[in-house]
Amino acid sequence: MWILLILLLLFGLLPVKIPNLFNDFKKPNVLLIDRQVCGCDCAEGRIKNGTLKISQNIMDKYPELGDKHFEVTLTNFPPFDNLSNDKLETFDFANHNTFKVTGNVIGVDTVLCNPESCEIVPKFQVNEWTLTSYYPKFFRFNTPSILTYFGLWIIALPAITVVSIFKAKRKNN
Repeated sequence: MWILLILLLLFGLLPVKIPNLFNDFKKPNVLLIDRQVCGCDCAEGRIKNGTLKISQNIMDKYPELGDKHFEVTLTNFPPFDNLSNDKLETFDFANHNTFKVTGNVIGVDTVLCNPESCEIVPKFQVNEWTLTSYYPKFFRFNTPSILTYFGLWIIALPAITVVSIFKAKRKNN
């Protein structure tokens, strides 16, 4: 029983993904991003570090794109997929973490259009991603699971400890 409980508790403390602490953002299309949250239409990812390499084909097609960007729309990126403000486990994960992503610019995404012009940002297809800091698995549990998990820490672990101590004392007497 002890071993099973300890394994279950330790599982929740494992990181969602092993954090990548290597700083290789000088390479093109290796980006440090976080989620941009704003009240208006905006790109979902904000580039904190790194450089986009945009193909000449895309640059010729969209000359207004330029070569300096601080925002991107991400595709093939699970932390931002199916994001819901109602689901705390997905919302917190996306909004409170910084991610290292590698991939390629595959086109552009229209963020906002008005009669005068359209605002476009690069569309970045993520090939690989990792977290840049520790984020435990139990933070991703849904509400009933997280309550059960905390219940194990608060009730079950101390109870099993007390029972084990009493059993050890009886054995010694």
